[in-house]
Amino acid sequence: MGENTLMASNNFKPFAVGAGANVLSQAEWESLAALASGFTSGKASSAQVNKALRQATTIAAIIAQFISDQNAADVLDNGDTTTLQTQLKSALTAYTPGRLLAIKTFSASGTYTPTNGTKKIRVRIWGGGGGGGGVSSAATAGAAGGAGGGYTESLITLSTITVPVSVVVGAGGSSGNATGGTGGAGGSSSFGSLITASGGGGGGGTTGSTGGSTPTVVGNGSGGSIFNILAQGGQAPVSVTGGSGGASFSSFGGTGHYSSGSGAGGFPGGGGGGANGVTTAVTGGAGGAGYVIIEEFA
Repeated sequence: MGENTLMASNNFKPFAVGAGANVLSQAEWESLAALASGFTSGKASSAQVNKALRQATTIAAIIAQFISDQNAADVLDNGDTTTLQTQLKSALTAYTPGRLLAIKTFSASGTYTPTNGTKKIRVRIWGGGGGGGGVSSAATAGAAGGAGGGYTESLITLSTITVPVSVVVGAGGSSGNATGGTGGAGGSSSFGSLITASGGGGGGGTTGSTGGSTPTVVGNGSGGSIFNILAQGGQAPVSVTGGSGGASFSSFGGTGHYSSGSGAGGFPGGGGGGANGVTTAVTGGAGGAGYVIIEEFA
């Protein structure tokens, strides 16, 4: 025997929609004085009342059937308006797949909890950029720039992962200090254990006539289904001019500089610039912080 399929029930039915129903014609209805003022004293004809009921109940029935069809669920005339409103919202979401619901951003580590109705998410992640090297007051050569943070991007079907998801945002690498210190490494950013963008290494500083060494670690992306992008490495100094920081995806690295506090890597994920060696103690440029953007789609 064939399998029985139960159809969802819709309790809302249109009134007076049969052939030859006792209702006013549309022209009579539109010219009816009571259309503006409502029925007052005396008696309204059955054709007038039936027309009013048909207009209201037909729209109610159509909307209720839409709710039932989209949700594959019963729509009941039981006075529960809260459930009806929830069902209507769910039906509208089901009817518009792919619609952008919300954009959530993380400039610090936290937890991602999806918006109701989310079916897919696009996750974009930048690792932190490495800091540029500093120079001491005895330096006559420049320091190296920090490497950029990696970038990764992925489209994820929400039903395939466990939510909520831990989000980690890597910090930008610290500036190499003004005693010729190496810049700090940028921190890695991640979305759970699914995708990661590693941070860039710090640029080498110097205390003499030999320029700072370039970072051995360059930020990269891993696990992304759309992009996994290797950032630019920090540049070596040219004579006394500090090397530029490496750029991250859609960002930029800081330039070699003379003043402490300048030459910072661009946000997000840019490597900091190396300090210029001009016999003045100068810190390197700080690396740009990481970032996470999550776009939610119905």
